[in-house]
Amino acid sequence: MSTDEHPTDADGAPLAPRTIECVDCGGVAHLLSRPDDTGRFWPGDLVSYRCEDCLDRWDLIVPEEGGDDAPAW
Repeated sequence: MSTDEHPTDADGAPLAPRTIECVDCGGVAHLLSRPDDTGRFWPGDLVSYRCEDCLDRWDLIVPEEGGDDAPAW
C-alpha cells in the first residue's frame, strides 16, 4: 500500500466510506468524522454518520483491515 492510499478491507473498499446505507430507513448516511492528521481513518477509530433522510446518527468502529468480521457497509 502506498502512503497516499487509505486502509482498505479485503475487497479494496475503504474502511470508512464517505457514505453508508442507513440501517433504519435505507437512506444515505454521510460521514461526519474527520480523518487524523495523515488524512486517514484507522482500524479501531470511531466514525460517525448522519442519515440525510431520517437524521439518525450512527457511531461505528472502523474494522480491522481485511478482517473476516468486517461489516457490510
